[in-house]
Amino acid sequence: MGAGFGGERDDRPPDQQGGRAQPSCPAPPTGRLGTRPEVSARPGRGTPRRTCARPADARLRPLRSAHRHGQRAAYVKDRCRCNPCTAANTAAGRTAARGRALGRPGPLVDAGDVRAHLGQLRRAHVGYAQIARLSGTSATHIREIAGTVVRSGNRPPIRRIRTDLAVRLLAIEPTPANRAPHCHVDATGARRRLQALVAIGWPPDTLAHRLGRTPADLRRTLTCTTAVTERSARHVRELYDRLWDTQPPRATPAQRHAAESARTHAASHRWAPPLAWDDIETDRRPRPDPATPSAQAKPHLDEIAVERAVAGDGVLLGDLTCAEQTEVVHRLTERGKSIRDIADQLATATRTVSRRRKPTANAA
Repeated sequence: MGAGFGGERDDRPPDQQGGRAQPSCPAPPTGRLGTRPEVSARPGRGTPRRTCARPADARLRPLRSAHRHGQRAAYVKDRCRCNPCTAANTAAGRTAARGRALGRPGPLVDAGDVRAHLGQLRRAHVGYAQIARLSGTSATHIREIAGTVVRSGNRPPIRRIRTDLAVRLLAIEPTPANRAPHCHVDATGARRRLQALVAIGWPPDTLAHRLGRTPADLRRTLTCTTAVTERSARHVRELYDRLWDTQPPRATPAQRHAAESARTHAASHRWAPPLAWDDIETDRRPRPDPATPSAQAKPHLDEIAVERAVAGDGVLLGDLTCAEQTEVVHRLTERGKSIRDIADQLATATRTVSRRRKPTANAA
């Protein structure tokens, strides 16, 4: 308010004092992030302060990230100068100053130990996206801490990080349980486990059915030397833990034949059984097992079925496995029976009996 002519008080608006209209200050241009925040005078001071108070039909200052007004992160990273954000930044500064005065540890710690731990997690096939999900932060920030990317704006590498984030990152252990299901891992463990199950008689088709996979897909894993997904490796690991000390079913002739074929196939490829490994993931080669050579030299036989076939108790040659057929023909030959007599007793052809007698003749 100004005084008019003759010392009288002039109550007219400021832009009409002096007998002519005063030009008002032009509005600053609209920023890149949206409309300009309103400017209001702070009580007791003449300098304006930015505020996020908007008309009813306007919105708050838009932020570039998921931050919310009233947090120090919005003040620092989004450069928001509204009253709530400024108050949050001031309160955080006062808290940090009070802590330093009292000798308390600051909110930031050195990032060296965390960076080394991130390298250990990566060597254990725990990816940056999975680390970010487990720690509740962004994958970009994890890469910046690890030093694998250049920070935007030519900013220097991160040397200190928040204490709470460091605690969360150091709590992540480099174990298979923390790997992402779709990440690729070394196929050695999955391949050796499947081969060990086949070596004790589990047919590949049965293993594929239990894993919910096709037999062709399982056979690719049996010979894979590169990588498999963590989901496949975990399923194979769980199946191996259930079956490594369990014999396959042998209730029917078809099951006995499938088990014997699996053992023969594994022996021809020199696949080691479960007991031949101390650590199936990391051992360079299987250790020699005293029980393994005898088991491979003399396959498992169903003695009851063999004795019934030798006695002519209704067990035919087609009801036996290859090893059991050879054993029955060998025992009947030792009893002095001819090829035709054996063929008549087992309801088969003489040519088949002759083939089963060849291993016996070679052994003699």
